[in-house]
Amino acid sequence: MEIKKFENKKNLESSLLLKISSCISDAIIKYGDARFLLSGGSTPMNLYSLLSEETIEWEKVKIGLVDERFVPKENLFNNETQIKNNLLKNSAKFATIFGMVYNYENEILNLKMVNQQYKTFFERIDFTILGMGEDGHTASLFPGDKESEELMNTSNIGIFSTKSPSFPYNRITCSKELIANSNYIALFINGETKFNVLKNSIETQVPISYFVKNSKNMEIYYSK
Repeated sequence: MEIKKFENKKNLESSLLLKISSCISDAIIKYGDARFLLSGGSTPMNLYSLLSEETIEWEKVKIGLVDERFVPKENLFNNETQIKNNLLKNSAKFATIFGMVYNYENEILNLKMVNQQYKTFFERIDFTILGMGEDGHTASLFPGDKESEELMNTSNIGIFSTKSPSFPYNRITCSKELIANSNYIALFINGETKFNVLKNSIETQVPISYFVKNSKNMEIYYSK
């Protein structure tokens, strides 16, 4: 695991943009398509806007979500809509995105539908962008949440429901094992507070610690 430190977020995004573009192009050459998982939240949205302008065979790119808030797609908290608005434009408008909310009225049925849709990512993930909260959560795997703790202690591969300590509470997430199967993982974090949480994660045993300990294919992109 390598830590890449940058003076500012702009420099970080420039470096990560090159890495993502390279991974996508390499995957298309090797497999015929590229499959990657993206995180939501405000931190990576400008990166996605920059990525949308890259000259890539976007029609061969399949995009999934690391996690989602279980809210309707028109809700402001919906990760899929945020990612679409920032990434699926310009050259990237031809990419295919797989969301995680198909039936908002029935959570159990929705999970079945998501797991069916995400079979392509169960087979292979070329690139994953992870984020991390100040509590050490990553994806929608939260410290202190029963469902999250169960996932952290199993080797299940799939999409599951968890509970967030903050609104909106109902979440959908890739399991840690599914994320860990990625050929490459970039952890994108800003600020000294989060970096200190990351440094202490092995001791505190927060969810991100699993990837710190086990993911040799993960690089940390950090700026103050």
